[in-house]
Amino acid sequence: MTNHLDGADRRTAVIEALEVLGSGPEERFDRITRMTHEAFGVPLTFLNLVHHDLVTTQSTYGFQQGTSVPASEQFCATTVLTPGPMVIPDTALDVRFAHTPAVTEYGVRFYAGAPLTMPDGTRVGTLCVMDAQPREFSDEDLALLGDLARWAERELGRVIERGRVQRVLAGLVPEPVTVPGASLDGLLVPNEDGGDLVDWRVAADGSVHVTVGAVTAAGRASALLAASVRAAVVAQTDVPLRDAIAGLEAQLTPDLTTAGAVGSLLHLRFDPRSGHAEWVDAGHGPALHVRADGSVTPLRSTDLPIGLQPAGVARTVGATDLARGDRVVLVTDGILALDGVRDAVGLAGLAAAHPDDLVDHVRTLVPTGGPEADVSLVVLTRR
Repeated sequence: MTNHLDGADRRTAVIEALEVLGSGPEERFDRITRMTHEAFGVPLTFLNLVHHDLVTTQSTYGFQQGTSVPASEQFCATTVLTPGPMVIPDTALDVRFAHTPAVTEYGVRFYAGAPLTMPDGTRVGTLCVMDAQPREFSDEDLALLGDLARWAERELGRVIERGRVQRVLAGLVPEPVTVPGASLDGLLVPNEDGGDLVDWRVAADGSVHVTVGAVTAAGRASALLAASVRAAVVAQTDVPLRDAIAGLEAQLTPDLTTAGAVGSLLHLRFDPRSGHAEWVDAGHGPALHVRADGSVTPLRSTDLPIGLQPAGVARTVGATDLARGDRVVLVTDGILALDGVRDAVGLAGLAAAHPDDLVDHVRTLVPTGGPEADVSLVVLTRR
């Protein structure tokens, strides 16, 4: 994972979530490249996706669909890095591309391309036109290419329908874990526009790391941003707790701000040998220490969500000790909308009443037609 969440790894992850690579010809894309050809009168038009250092032709007019070539040889690999269109009136005069096979072998002398941007801000490919003759591109031409690119973006975005988002998110939930002194289990039942994230892992030193969080953004951008946040959390596994949160904040804030999103998370590290746990709550909320005798103590913090903590104000590191049989229960707000829960008091009662089957019980509370919001839960038990 790079230090910039809008880099190549993020772009590839979003493209894989679109599930269009290798799907074969699709009229909804071919219509766009066909109309682009007619609009500009050029011999070649492409709808390309840029991933894994490759450029794959998802749809084309005048060339072979489905081909993949190294990104280093393609104009589109540069276009996808820019927020606006790229126009090259004469490719033979552009030192960046004059030596590439597109120019020297295929005779491409003109290029104009517009990046294709998904709702979370990730640029995944281009809609472009090429010609064997140098030519000029007017402001009206640029505007028309931009309009056609927005059409392509909408068609790509429709692929991320509810079922696929659910599969992507559900696939990010780890398998239950049992290690000497502790066990972990949880669930994430996604809503169509939800942005919850759930993660747990065992570090090299034997400590257990647990994270629950949520990203709130427009539409399905929440789910894609949540996947990026989870990846950033994983990258901080072996960093001291306070430094890890500071690093996450520096890494994530620009992307969340660009997308108009708000992110919160609660990250906990537990030593199963001593029972000692430390945690940081970045504006997230519901978390409980449920003791073996059924008593419940909330884990509380007044820290603000990611990017909203005032500059110079350090994150609060809380601490608690788990006796054998104690549990930590971490959830997202969606669980409070379930029947029988509804608020923090109901959550505490539910957790105390189900010492051994809380995850399975919560799963039965999720409505058949799906939850009103993502429902996420993690239970860490000291054995």
